[in-house]
Amino acid sequence: MKCMVIKVIDIDELIRILPKLIRENDTVKGAIISALSGVVATRDDIKELIHEMDKRFEAVDKRFEAMQQQMDKRFDAIQQQMDKRFEAVDKRFGAVDKRFGAMDKRFEAMQVQIDKGFTETNKKFETVFRRLDEIAIGADVSFELFCMDMIKNIFKAEGCPVPYIEQRRHFVDPNHDVHPDTTDVEIDLFYPDPPLIGEVTYRASTMDKLDTFIKKIAFMERTTFKKVARRYFCALEIDTNLYSQYQIKAQKHQITVITKQIR
Repeated sequence: MKCMVIKVIDIDELIRILPKLIRENDTVKGAIISALSGVVATRDDIKELIHEMDKRFEAVDKRFEAMQQQMDKRFDAIQQQMDKRFEAVDKRFGAVDKRFGAMDKRFEAMQVQIDKGFTETNKKFETVFRRLDEIAIGADVSFELFCMDMIKNIFKAEGCPVPYIEQRRHFVDPNHDVHPDTTDVEIDLFYPDPPLIGEVTYRASTMDKLDTFIKKIAFMERTTFKKVARRYFCALEIDTNLYSQYQIKAQKHQITVITKQIR
């Protein structure tokens, strides 16, 4: 039996002489190329790999382009649908605006009619009020004359000289003793000496007119008469519920009440 002898290869020595062997010994060169052919890619292999990769990238690019085109088409379709919907909405809003415009015109027309109606009504009321004022003024004037005649008859019966009674004499009240909102004081019946003061009204439905007349008396006696005047409160009508109060208050202030009717 033969024994196998394994030779120990000196790696360092092999590395040193290997380049020379490759250059000079084709057998060694072939053995090395054969050994490395399954491990190291050749230049052709690299070219083929690059070509294959280029094909794959081209395929990927085409797929991306196709996807991009498809997405563009979808976006265009969506945009068109949205545009159509917005146009439809705009048309609906336009129709609504037209309806509101028509309603505004109708309301304006109604407002004009209402204003005309109120204007005509106001004119009618003004006419009625003017007529009532004329009636009241006529009643006051005739009643004033009646009261003046009554007062003159009182003076005659007492044997006193008949005074020339002035109507609607105005005085200035700078301290607002009579009226808080005006300095003008109107005295319906006035005579300076012997002093006489009278108030004439169409209807007395509250105590306010008598209270104001009492203020006028105090003002005139202090500023003009300088003494006590003869006082007459004349009312064409006195509310029946207030008549007794009028009499009591008038007597307290020495006022003669002249009236035609108690209602």
